[in-house]
Amino acid sequence: MRIITFFFALLIICGSASGQGKGGILCSKHKAEAFVRQARNARVAYPGDTKIDVKYHHLNLNISYTAKYISGAVRTDFVPTEDNFTACSFDLNAALKVDSVIMNKSKVNFARSGNKINLTFAQTYSKAQKLSLTIYYQGTPQGSAFGSFSFGTHGGGSPAVWSLSEPYGAPDWWPCKDDPSDKIDSVAVSVTMPSAFVSVSNGVLKEQKTNADNTKTYHWESRYPISHYLISVACSNYAEYTDYFKYSATDSMKISHFIYPEVLTTNLKKQLDETADMLQYFSDQFGLYPFIKEKYGHAMCGFGGGMEHQTVSSMGGFNQDLISHELAHQWFGDKITCKTWADIWVNEGFASYSEALYAEHKSGKPVYDAYMQEYIRVAKNASGTLSIKDIQDENKIFDYNLVYGKGAVVLHMLRGVLGDKVFFEVLKGYANSEFAYGAAGIDDFRTIAERISKKDLKYFFDQWLYGESYPRYQYSWSKTGNNSVAVTINQNKLTTAPNYFSMPVELKLTLANQKDTTVVAFVESNTKVFQFANLAAEVKSIVFDPGNKIMKTVSEIGVISGLEDETSLFVIYPNPTEKSLKIRHSLTKIDKMEVLDVSGRTVISEAYTSDELNVSSLYPGKYFLRISYADKAVSKAFVVK
Repeated sequence: MRIITFFFALLIICGSASGQGKGGILCSKHKAEAFVRQARNARVAYPGDTKIDVKYHHLNLNISYTAKYISGAVRTDFVPTEDNFTACSFDLNAALKVDSVIMNKSKVNFARSGNKINLTFAQTYSKAQKLSLTIYYQGTPQGSAFGSFSFGTHGGGSPAVWSLSEPYGAPDWWPCKDDPSDKIDSVAVSVTMPSAFVSVSNGVLKEQKTNADNTKTYHWESRYPISHYLISVACSNYAEYTDYFKYSATDSMKISHFIYPEVLTTNLKKQLDETADMLQYFSDQFGLYPFIKEKYGHAMCGFGGGMEHQTVSSMGGFNQDLISHELAHQWFGDKITCKTWADIWVNEGFASYSEALYAEHKSGKPVYDAYMQEYIRVAKNASGTLSIKDIQDENKIFDYNLVYGKGAVVLHMLRGVLGDKVFFEVLKGYANSEFAYGAAGIDDFRTIAERISKKDLKYFFDQWLYGESYPRYQYSWSKTGNNSVAVTINQNKLTTAPNYFSMPVELKLTLANQKDTTVVAFVESNTKVFQFANLAAEVKSIVFDPGNKIMKTVSEIGVISGLEDETSLFVIYPNPTEKSLKIRHSLTKIDKMEVLDVSGRTVISEAYTSDELNVSSLYPGKYFLRISYADKAVSKAFVVK
């Protein structure tokens, strides 16, 4: 767990309703813990059977809290994706027993193999033929503290049941096709538990029925496409706190918060009431809330952090960052879901960045800048690529520094490259593109970004999503005439790809007339010199990337601090040189001479005693001679052969 001492306090008590913390940190921590417990047994099952395309599920679940047991019947409507279809498989944890599989009122032959249910049909079916079967099963789900299906308590012993299936946990409690890219057209979830339980799931509550055996059945339906891991249940003695999102003059959508009664305080209600403002803001930025005909809300669960279950996020606590993070997932993660776990950036990077966007909306640009400074700080600790190379590595899929921190920073930098107007057009265009209510990968987002911006962004995505690290810049500048400067920008060569980053860099030039001007230098190589002429006045100072739009380190070397014309102050020769530099100058007194390499490291430093400097100890390459005098410094570049 990473504790943020910046202006965020990490929520560390599971189930706390008042803790504050960055949503991405909480999301990352607890999904990773769930993943560690799930992945070992489920990897052999992923992805699900590509021979079927799932269209509909109805999960009919009878859950015994006392026995920690599920008796379920899951109806699946699907079509074969190939002709001569005679067999397929579903994914279900081997700890759960399959009683029977029924199709057209007849039993289907099946065999268990690890976490697979292998079905063999009595006849052959054609491609795209509509088929339906029901799997009857029972057993104790193999969840644990933050696992895919859990039995817990709250408030001194009140029982609670919840699911958290991302990424590989759905087969731990129901038979499915374990593949996030196969969106299910619609789903129904019926949950029967003792009458003290309020049972919550995706979509709209269609029926609440009291049964003769003192149980209640809650029947939920969702008619929007959904990925299997976003189907959820949450059951406890909830108090329902409601609000409404008014998205037009005449229409509104219900916001339903299912909260543990002991924590439903006045302060918590104020936090929950902010959900409506978030819905409005994100609808303005990304397009109308994608499940507007159903609901949005939260269901409290016994884990820290949150999980973006479609239309009802499961929450271990509440604060601005966590609420906005999980809500943003409804667009990025739910409406558009990652094709594979290698593409998890299109889920988590977008949701983390949305935290900063909402903070900017609520509190202004300085707060957004503070969020990004913190994201950049943690992103510099990241290793590996945002396109996850090994989806079996749970430490990468939910790595906060990489997927959440750097993921948000990449969007921040894209905003800097495109400008605000085009950037927000890209976000909204992507959310409402051909990938809406489907699945998308990293390259699909690039396609949309290029289409809308009309820019070739291959260089940007290749280096930031498929490359590692970040640029290390050094820059120097000198006057080249009246109201003209030359700026030299260097990058250290990296040991990982890319060796050098290509980025547009803003430079703020502070002029003698007390007016600033900002210019852009596109840096794509080890060393590049930029000339800026005919400025309104002499340059007094230069600030590199004043808006902090790039994740980087930067050092300023070879800066002329005074207003003197460098060419009239001193000359060095021969240049290039092999052994020594000779210096001719018009200064009254020189205090010190220094030689700096292109990284800004001082390699020679000595008091000025002679007009000749021995540089024979230096390796061939480019250097800067800096002469200090009267609290000023003047620099010139030279080359050792």
